[in-house]
Amino acid sequence: MSDSENDGKFELECLRLASDLKQLANDTLNPGLKAHCLRMAKQWSGEADAPAKDGIGTDKVSRH
Repeated sequence: MSDSENDGKFELECLRLASDLKQLANDTLNPGLKAHCLRMAKQWSGEADAPAKDGIGTDKVSRH
């Protein structure tokens, strides 16, 4: 699988997770949990924007 395919899949998974977290935030009545879910959704949305910045979601195994 090419790096661009991996990046695309990673971005999609990040956005799905962010969407799920936003839905959880909307569904809960617990203010602390709501705030936590929204913070996590923001974090995962940011990962989708720059998946390779910290090496998250990238293949770190060197190929010889």
